Amino acid sequence: MAEIEKKIVTPPTLDDVFDDRSVTTDEEETHVPYGKKKQRRKRKIILNLKCPLCESGVKIVSYKDVYQLKKFTSVRGKIISTEKSGACSAHQRQLTTAIKRARYMALLPYVAAE
Repeated sequence: MAEIEKKIVTPPTLDDVFDDRSVTTDEEETHVPYGKKKQRRKRKIILNLKCPLCESGVKIVSYKDVYQLKKFTSVRGKIISTEKSGACSAHQRQLTTAIKRARYMALLPYVAAE
């Protein structure tokens, strides 16, 4: 009979096992399991601001004063909210109508898409 070759089989060690922790990325680590929601960041709302228009003595906000209206718009051209600007409700209403009129007259840009 032919000689049967015996192969020596060594048991696997920890070095032979694939370690998937070395391959994981930050996106996979932040994965939220089912049932748990990721907590939202709370926005900082500045409270107890005094209206800058009341303090400066402005009674009527005009659409022609573009420099004043730019202070109450964001970089993209959006109207800043009352909580962030600190304007009182009466002046905020005047600001929104003045900004909309200035946009219509092409004195201010509309909201940028990008």
